[in-house]
Amino acid sequence: MNRNNNDEVTLYKIAAFAVFIIIAVLIVMIIGASIVGTNVKTESSDSAIVNTPTVPTPIDTSELIDFEETPDTTDSEVTTLPPETTKAPETTAPPTPSNPNEPTVAVPSKNVSAEWAETLAKYPDTVLGVTADAGKAYIDKMVFLGDSTTNGLRAYGMLNGGKNTTQVWTPKSGTLTLSNVSFETIVYPETGEQITIEEAVSRKKPEYLVITLGVNGVSFMGEDYFKAEYKGMLETIMKASPETKIICQSIFPVARSYPHIKSINNEKIRAANEWILEVADEVGVKFIDTYSVLCDSEGWLPESYHNGDGIHLHTESFTLELNNLRTHAYTD
Repeated sequence: MNRNNNDEVTLYKIAAFAVFIIIAVLIVMIIGASIVGTNVKTESSDSAIVNTPTVPTPIDTSELIDFEETPDTTDSEVTTLPPETTKAPETTAPPTPSNPNEPTVAVPSKNVSAEWAETLAKYPDTVLGVTADAGKAYIDKMVFLGDSTTNGLRAYGMLNGGKNTTQVWTPKSGTLTLSNVSFETIVYPETGEQITIEEAVSRKKPEYLVITLGVNGVSFMGEDYFKAEYKGMLETIMKASPETKIICQSIFPVARSYPHIKSINNEKIRAANEWILEVADEVGVKFIDTYSVLCDSEGWLPESYHNGDGIHLHTESFTLELNNLRTHAYTD
């Protein structure tokens, strides 16, 4: 009896184990089939992504520049050559005088050394050449800036308005030294105010500005110092009134009788005139040689040309200066 019971228990165990094995196999088969299906689906999806062509995003052409219709103007300005210009002949027609019946003046004679003539010839676009007489109307458009040699134009009543002319700019003292030009004041004739040269130019904006300056400076200023001050003055004036036509006039010679000949002499003056010419050429303004009009064959100011002190002009010599300006006009 006990033996039969034991056999039945063993059969049940074997049957249960067999069922367990069958269930386990079925579970494994189901899981395996699910994994395979998932891999197949993933591979299929990946294959679709790889094989799908990429479509580029359309470009909005409304913001693009049409270079054929809108050229690069910056490049054009750099590469385009300026209009070709030709040098004006030495004798050119100046502005027509307002009074055609006014007597014309002759070109003053000059005493030009060979060395100075050679120097002047190096700067044909800067040195004012001979022209027909531009007339008094041309002089009336000028303002004269300078030292005591310029102040004489007012003292002798050489300009429009006589001794009350508004065409002369000098300090209250009547003289101006180049080394002080950046801060020195001049008497502004229209108001009597003492203002800087820069302010005067900004207000007046003269059509022509004749500068005669440097005779005091030759006594103590070397070339670099002299040029730097003169150039700085010109650049200040040009910035304040770009349309003003600037004429740098040579320093006048001194006479043999000048008492301070050791400190201010014609050798120094001739060197300074060359410095002025070089600076004028550098910054693009004009130069007029009046030294050669006022000197004799040996380079001295004739004794008959000064007022007794060996350096300052009088009516006759000032007339030569103005006639030289009239017959060496600044032409456009």
